[in-house]
Amino acid sequence: MAIQTCVRGSGNTTYLASHLYTAQSNTLATATVQKIINEVLASPSIQAATGADGSTMTFAKETRDLLIECCVEFITMLSSEANEVAEKEAKKTIACEHITKALEELGFGEYVPEVVGVAEGFRTSQVTREKKQSKIEQSGLTNDELIRAQEELFRSAGEKYQTVASPGEG
Repeated sequence: MAIQTCVRGSGNTTYLASHLYTAQSNTLATATVQKIINEVLASPSIQAATGADGSTMTFAKETRDLLIECCVEFITMLSSEANEVAEKEAKKTIACEHITKALEELGFGEYVPEVVGVAEGFRTSQVTREKKQSKIEQSGLTNDELIRAQEELFRSAGEKYQTVASPGEG
């Protein structure tokens, strides 16, 4: 698995786990990061720390851009380490276990319980989410009815082909 270096720029957003990563530019979506920053700055703990005068804390654009670069570097480092863990286990797909082991090896073990909790929540949501129906299931027809309809379509198409293929006969 190739890990690309951080290149700034715009591009189409590819939705990964965090819905932030833009594949063409190897950066994070600025608007989404800004939204997260705004939510954090509006949190009661930050509001309490800013003082009683009611002023709100702001985040400079240059600081946001630096934060994005740091996040990309962290994701790159974590992905690279998780890739090495997966390769040692002869796996071709990086799993949650590889991420948690990489976090521990990089000295970020305190994040493992939160990562495991989020992963478990995601698995649970996937099990309980409504299953999409296929077109066959949506039709409401039995298998026998579907087979008869298919045979009728084949017969009809065959007749049309015979009519077009031999217009002088008949």
